[in-house]
Amino acid sequence: MSRLKSLTVFVRVAELGSFAAAARDLELSPAMVGNHIRALEEWFSTPLLLRTTRQQSLTDAGQEVLAKARHVLAGMAALESLAERGEEPSGPLRLSAPIGIGRHVVAPALRNLARTYPKLKIELRLSDLPEDMVKSGLDLAIRNGPLPGDEASLIARVIARQTLILAASPSYLTAYGSPRNLGDLLQHKTVRYSRYGRPRPWLFPSGESVEQIDPPTAFMSDDIETLCDAAREGLGITWLPSWLLAPHIAAGTLAMVLPEQEPWVVDTFLIRPASPHFSAQVLLAADVLAEGIFQILNSWGVI
Repeated sequence: MSRLKSLTVFVRVAELGSFAAAARDLELSPAMVGNHIRALEEWFSTPLLLRTTRQQSLTDAGQEVLAKARHVLAGMAALESLAERGEEPSGPLRLSAPIGIGRHVVAPALRNLARTYPKLKIELRLSDLPEDMVKSGLDLAIRNGPLPGDEASLIARVIARQTLILAASPSYLTAYGSPRNLGDLLQHKTVRYSRYGRPRPWLFPSGESVEQIDPPTAFMSDDIETLCDAAREGLGITWLPSWLLAPHIAAGTLAMVLPEQEPWVVDTFLIRPASPHFSAQVLLAADVLAEGIFQILNSWGVI
C-alpha cells in the first residue's frame, strides 16, 4: 500500500471529519479508507485518530503527522507543477483579497492573468475579513500580515511589502499646523481604519521596539479608499499604504506628514491551503499572479 496515498487519505479524513466523507471525496470505499489509516498507524506505531461512534479527533501524534503530511503532499504537488508547466491553466480559480489592495492591485493582476490564460474561470472575493480557505473553497488568498491562526494548515509566501505613511490635505495643515513629532499627533484630528467600530492603533518603528499611537479620531471607516477621500477633504491626518496615497501626494491633494519618520512595513502574503488536492495548474497561476502583483506595485515605486 502506497504510503503517499495513505497520507493523502489521512489528511482528507482529518479535513473532512469522517471516514465516510473522505471516502466519498476520494471515491474509495470506507473500508479502504480504514485500511489506509491502519497502515499509517502501524507505520508510526501509534494511534493517529481517536474514534467513537459519534465523532473522531486527532491524537497528539496525529496532529504532528497531519502538519508534516500536508507539507510533504504540497511538495509533491509542486513537483507535479514543474512536470506540467507546459499545460495551460484552466478551470475555476477562486481567490479572496482585502478590499483596498484587492481592487487596486490584485484585480488588475487577475485581469492580466485572465487575458494570458483564457481557459481560467476566475472569481475574486473582496473582503477585509479573512475566510476559512478550506470551508470557503478558496484556492488562493491575499492577506496582509502578520498571519493569524494555524500556520501549519497554510502555505504562505511574501509577495510584496506595503509601507504605511502619514498624510493630510494642504487645507488641513494650513488650518491646524503640521505635527513636529509622533507625540504631536495626539493633538490632531485623524482619519483612521476601524474594525467592528474600533479604530486600529497606528504603529511606528522605534529602534528595536514599536511605538503605538492612539490619536483622537474625527472619522473612521473599514474601507481605506473612503479614508483617503476623507483625508483629501481635510477631515484629518491619515495613516495608509503609500501605494494608495502616492498619486494624491503627486497631484498635491495630499501632503506627507512627518516624512522623516520611518514608516511601518506590512508584509503581503499569497497563501493557499496545505492540501495534497491542489491543482498543479493553480500553482502555476499562483506564480504568475504573484509576479503580476509585484510588477504593479514595483511600477508605482512603492515596494
